[in-house]
Amino acid sequence: MSGRNQALRNLSSAQVRQTLPRVERALTFTEDERSAADAQDWLHYSPEGECVLDGPLRVWRTAAENGSGLCGLAVHVS
Repeated sequence: MSGRNQALRNLSSAQVRQTLPRVERALTFTEDERSAADAQDWLHYSPEGECVLDGPLRVWRTAAENGSGLCGLAVHVS
């Protein structure tokens, strides 16, 4: 049977607002950085699809604007 590791993180609305500037610095790319990251993105998107590089920052900003918290889950199956 395969092993499974899980991690769950919750951030309050205050933590989302507090960390937003650092998240924006981490997830805002120069043109060269974006080109290098795009070259490593092996996902295939529909015409309406959002790139995996854009979604996290959009979600973080939306949560901060709406006074919401965030929850993230990572599951690694081997």
